[in-house]
Formats: sequence, structure tokens, C-alpha cells
Amino acid sequence: MMGKNVAHHLLSGKDPDRTALSFLQSTVSYGDLAAQAGRIAAYLLRCHARPGDRVLLVGDNSLFWVACYLGTLQTGLITVPIPANSSERNLSSILRMSGAKIVCAQASVATTHAGALSGTHLITDRIIPPIPQVLSQLDFASLPSPQFPVSDYATVNHDKLAALFFTSGSTGQPRGVMITHANIIANTESIISCLSLSEDDRMMAVLPFHYCYGASLLHTHLSVGGEVVVDNRFMYPETVLQRMIDTQCTGFAGTPSHFQILLRKSSFKRKQFPSLRHVQQAGGHLAPIFVRELKETLPDKKIYIMYGQTEATARLSYLPPEMLEAKLGSIGKGMPGVTLRVVDKQGRDVRPGEIGEIVAEGPNVAKGYWQERKETMDVFRNGSLYTGDLAQVDEDRFIYIVDRAKDFVKCRGEKVSCRQIEEVLLECSEIVETAVVGIPDDVLGEALKVFAVPRNKHVDGFEERIASYCRTRLPLHQLPKQIVVLRSLPKNSAGKVMKSILKRHDTAPLLPTIHDHI
Repeated sequence: MMGKNVAHHLLSGKDPDRTALSFLQSTVSYGDLAAQAGRIAAYLLRCHARPGDRVLLVGDNSLFWVACYLGTLQTGLITVPIPANSSERNLSSILRMSGAKIVCAQASVATTHAGALSGTHLITDRIIPPIPQVLSQLDFASLPSPQFPVSDYATVNHDKLAALFFTSGSTGQPRGVMITHANIIANTESIISCLSLSEDDRMMAVLPFHYCYGASLLHTHLSVGGEVVVDNRFMYPETVLQRMIDTQCTGFAGTPSHFQILLRKSSFKRKQFPSLRHVQQAGGHLAPIFVRELKETLPDKKIYIMYGQTEATARLSYLPPEMLEAKLGSIGKGMPGVTLRVVDKQGRDVRPGEIGEIVAEGPNVAKGYWQERKETMDVFRNGSLYTGDLAQVDEDRFIYIVDRAKDFVKCRGEKVSCRQIEEVLLECSEIVETAVVGIPDDVLGEALKVFAVPRNKHVDGFEERIASYCRTRLPLHQLPKQIVVLRSLPKNSAGKVMKSILKRHDTAPLLPTIHDHI
């Protein structure tokens, strides 16, 4: 069965003079974006690339990134987006795993990791010195105007791969998730329907596009003819907030860490956003205390709490804004076209209050993991995605996540959810963000270790106050054995907390405590 090419879906039929992308120093119209994607498409064909070949894309959000992404899809090739801060080891590993022979790279990445690029065709966003042992080397500005008509898009069948999105690896080794053109289009239309997006919407994009959640912002807003305002400066939240106001953004999307920083370490609560229509939260669990604070800060805006996985292209569920208070803590129900169930080990739907695993079905569910047959068979079964997230349902079948199956600790013989303890800790107004992990213990089997980021720099007595707070709010078997105070939690480029690093803290103490920074 033939399907639609994603690039065609996003670019065709748009007003060529309408703004598609807004950067700090420039704007890009739909006509210009289509032309730039066409230049990349022509370059890829000159490299004798054939449909199904992989193209590595590494860089920060930019016109170069978007043009390379769309140009790759336009030609029927498979894009492999990875973070700009990838180590040379990871870059080499993903090149090897994917078999990519063409690399679209930000200049700073190409020069820093030149040794990993031998044997590839290389295109960079600007001119850099020649790199030895690459098959060819060009820069974006030097590409000739294409002979390739912009209206030509590779024909794709229903299950044609569009991208390999590598999972964040927050709890383990990253895997390449095989996403099809049909997956992206289905999830894009589903999100548009939920959020009632139109060409009048203007999204502030602080999430990286190599992350499926960030890519979904690009997909949805280009699809409706809207605008994406790109800002890579979230480490300075005040500048982003002011730009949201100045550019009259109608939408903002973030992970829990984005909202925690905005709510407790910025002037967000004191600002007015007259053009803002909605905010989206996904990419992890936002504790109910922060959901309440967000609602109090934006009482007249629509707040969408959403849930998704890379294995589902981006989003799986949403909680309607009008249900936010009545169903606080819920991820809602399946998106349009998505069926979500919570099942027990026998595959039966759980009753209210019982714990089971979230299982998803729908056209957005990926084909599986790249070259990992066993893992694919474990997670993708009979057309369904077994998410590994444990959850409960209420009487109305709204879903409440309990924790990741791998994020439980067994203390004193009892299973303890790290996430539930994190929720309790975040109700303490002194804490901006926290993470709980298990550590070996000769007596308990496993004990709990808390990493906490304080709201203020003056932290004298902070550990003692948090320990006292825990004693008043947690039962004995859930009390932490250790409390470590950090300036910030380690996160990947998508803003997700890297618990795998925290678990190695004792054996590889790479994380500076806040005392090292005062």
C-alpha cells in the first residue's frame, strides 16, 4: 500500500511567503524552506544515495538541521538524528550501527570529532578546514541551486522507514527506533486534532529536534502552516520567556525539568503572556505539585499533560485541560487513533486500583528496534507496544502511571516506587528537582539515595532539613539512606534525568555537589 512522503506532507500546499521558522537573527518562509530542503535532496542524489540508505544528522536546532532532515526524507532516505553534544565514541558507534555513509554535521561537531567521519560524505553548516579521509566534503552555503524540482518527492510505501530515532538511554543503552513515514503522519494528525492547531499557531521550540518530542513540534506546526520559533538558550530562561512575549508565541512545550526550572527558578510566575494559548508537557512525569503551580500561574491557558515514547513516534495520550483538576496526576487516555490499555501479566485489563503495564496500539507504533530482533520481539508484540510503564486506572479508565518497571527498589522486602518518593519530595518548596535511585545495602537489600537540587544557593543545613521532612512524610522503609545535594541533575540533551549516571555516583563521582560551586 502506497503512502505519503513526510516531507511532502509538511511542505506541499503552503503559502510560500508565510513564515515557517523564526531564528534569533532571521526568519525562513515556507518557500525558502522547501528550496533549501531541495538543495539537500539534490546533494544526496549526487552522492549516489539510494532509497533506504541512512544519513546521520548531528547538530543543534537550525535551518541547516531542518533542511537536512526534510531533504533526506524528500529523497526517500532514512535520517538518523543524534545530539550535537554526542561524544566521539557515541558518534562512531551510531555510524557503525546505522551503516550511514553520509553525514550532515554542525561544523563544531565535525571539527571536534573528525576522526569518526572517515569514509563518509560530509556536509557541514559552514566552511571548515578539510578533514582527512572523508569521501567528499561540502558546506551548506556552497551547495549549488538544485536541478531537482522542489515538487518531486520520493514515493514511499506504507511501512517505508523515515527515521531511526535513538532512545534517550536514561535507564540503559540507546536503541535505534524504526519510525516510518506513516508513523510520523499519523501521530502528527493525532496531535493536531488534540491541540486544535492551525496556521495561526506559533510554537516556542526549546526542545531539540533530534528528540522525538521536539521533532513532533516541527511536524505539527509545519503541517498546519504555522510557525516554529527556535531558541536554543533555555539555560537562560529569562531570555526565552521574553522572546516568547516578543514573538507572540501561542504555544510552549517542555519536559518536567523545563517547567520545574520555570516555576521555581525564573520570573515565569510574574510575567504575562497575552498571546499564549496552550502549553504542552510530556517527556516524563510532572509531579502534581508542579501541575498545580502551573495551573495557578496560567489560569486562563490550556494545559495539556501528555505521555509518549520514542517507540510510539512521540505521543500516546493526553489529559484534556478541563479535566486537569478532577484527574490530577493522570496521563489521560489514548490520543485519537491510539488505543491504550493497562493489562496484567495474563494480558487482561486491570480493574481500578490494580497495577499493570501500559500497552499501546495504533498507526504511530514503530516497526521495532534497528537490528535488534530479540528486543523488538520483547517490546513489540502482535502489533502492540509494551511500554514497560506500570500504571493503574480509575473508574473512568483514566490512566495513572505508577513507575517504570525498572524504577522500583526493594527495601526491607517491600517494593518502593522511586517516582512516588520523588513526588513527595517535590512538595517541599525548597527543592527544584530531585531523583531517587536504589543502592546496594547489606541489611536492607537495597536502600534509597536521594539527589536534590535546592531552590536557593544558600544551602546550610539543607540535607538535615530534607531528612527531617522525609521523616514526617515517609514511612520507615521509604526513608533515604543518603541525601546528596547537587547544583543540577545530569540530563541528556532532551532534558531527561540520566539515572544511569546517578546510580554510578559512588563508583564514579563525576557530579559536583552544590558546595563545589559556591
